[in-house]
Amino acid sequence: MRTPIWKTTLALLSAMAAALAGPALAETPQTDGTVNVSTVYRTLDATTWDLQRWTWKGNHDNLQMESLLRGDLSFGPRGKDVNDFIEMDYIPYDQLEGSLAESWEVKQDPMRVIFHLRKGVYWQDVPGVMKRRELVANDVITSFKTRWASSRAIPTYWEFVDRWEAPDDHTVVAYFKQFHGNWPYRLAWGFYDGILPPEWQNLSEEKRADWHNAAGTGPYRIESIQTGRQQVYVKNKDYWDTTTIDGKEYTLPLNNKVIYHIIKDEAAAVAALSTGRLDIMEAVRWQLVDQLKKSAPELITRKFVGTQGTYVALRTDQKPFNDVRVRRAMNLAVDQRAILDSLLNGEGALLNYPFAQRWNNYYTPLEKLSPKARELFDYKPEEAKKLLAEAGYPNGFSFDLQACSCSPYQMDLVAMLQAYYQQIGVKMNIKTLEYGAYRANMRGKNQAGGYLMNNSSGNPIAVLRKSFMSGQTWNASWYSNEDFDRRIEAAITEPDQEKRDTELRQLNDFIIEEAVPHVWLPTEMVYSAWWPWVKNYYGELRVGATKPNTIYARIWIDEDMKKKMLND
Repeated sequence: MRTPIWKTTLALLSAMAAALAGPALAETPQTDGTVNVSTVYRTLDATTWDLQRWTWKGNHDNLQMESLLRGDLSFGPRGKDVNDFIEMDYIPYDQLEGSLAESWEVKQDPMRVIFHLRKGVYWQDVPGVMKRRELVANDVITSFKTRWASSRAIPTYWEFVDRWEAPDDHTVVAYFKQFHGNWPYRLAWGFYDGILPPEWQNLSEEKRADWHNAAGTGPYRIESIQTGRQQVYVKNKDYWDTTTIDGKEYTLPLNNKVIYHIIKDEAAAVAALSTGRLDIMEAVRWQLVDQLKKSAPELITRKFVGTQGTYVALRTDQKPFNDVRVRRAMNLAVDQRAILDSLLNGEGALLNYPFAQRWNNYYTPLEKLSPKARELFDYKPEEAKKLLAEAGYPNGFSFDLQACSCSPYQMDLVAMLQAYYQQIGVKMNIKTLEYGAYRANMRGKNQAGGYLMNNSSGNPIAVLRKSFMSGQTWNASWYSNEDFDRRIEAAITEPDQEKRDTELRQLNDFIIEEAVPHVWLPTEMVYSAWWPWVKNYYGELRVGATKPNTIYARIWIDEDMKKKMLND
């Protein structure tokens, strides 16, 4: 999908590229440093090392793994500056570049995509798993086929692929049953397309779950894992990619190690950044920014509206939430503006899900929605009581809400939500879970009537499919509507982009104002911070669905500056 606003601003912003990429890049990289990071998921260990389990976080943890395509960082702050590369999983088609695929072609009759693989890309040697060898086309095909055969595969995710072919060792062809408007995300840079070798795929489930056996072609190797403390990645000295700085080409990575620091306590994470134990903290809540600026005024900071929508998914398949009047009442009972003003200090966005405000070509501002939709963002507890009475609950009801201890925002929200619902006679029983149990409960037999979520906006097709299409893995509200399913399927397969985009916007508005499967909640503003000794970094977070490896590989640490600043 293309986003015309990017295209129209390229000419205006291209003059900024030299200034943005200038002085810092003129320095000679010191390539033996260690990058210490508190990532956007600083409270979470790797969810699993067995990527046949379709873990959403695999791309983030497995820095040894790559996909066919990735976001082109020259469109970001270091270049044309038309994409901040903050989004978890939305990259316009014209801002992609090759990764394992050097180039690609889209052909018709039959519909197919041809990926031309790079030559000279090698799998890492992993003792007991595989020897170093070149990546070939059948490796890519086996990776997709094996993952699709997993019992954990997301329903319909790759159903549009009719077959795979390898005309030679460096060409992969994916033949489609019909056009798919989201094929790059599904096949080339999304959550589940990291290419893994057949040798790893053939391991037992137990061995795949062992990080010692992780294999890939990426810029790093996993050196050590200390659960609850850190994940250590060391440079892959055999990596294929390079970057040019001040006219000189350097082999990537520009550092020797990247360490993820797992820090569950927020104050401890901020202290680690303030004292220089961390070089980068990718996610800082607004409440702590002033403290940081006082304790470490030299830090570089930037802020952005969070990439995850926050909401309570209501079990639409069960009473009382199978009645849309009850779901509307649950929205009217919550003062969203008060949450935004008090809990978030105005640092956030009132409506940022399903479509995100950054999606200029798709997003419908609140003031342009229908009166019926706008009402859901007003605080009307008396109207909520009337709707409950109409639905047969004049005295309210009781329900369980599951929340994750991994999210400070969720922990702050639950008490406010509980108080709001008490005002309309609804008792909310809070069930706080660690992430593993919390995630396992979603769409499981133990999922409660209310499920408090922070969920990636995805992209205009993905967010509607995953959150509201019948039977989908991330559809925590269990929402099911045959007409909606038919329309989203038709939109996905519509080759005319203008028609497709129009239908997607209408479906987004329908979910907000008619279906109401969620209690919509404000999205928090997030800050990131890093020290000046972190070089060749501009605050980018992802070049694909939770994929940071290309970004980390370009960072180098000015050890002399770091030592001087910490000793002054």
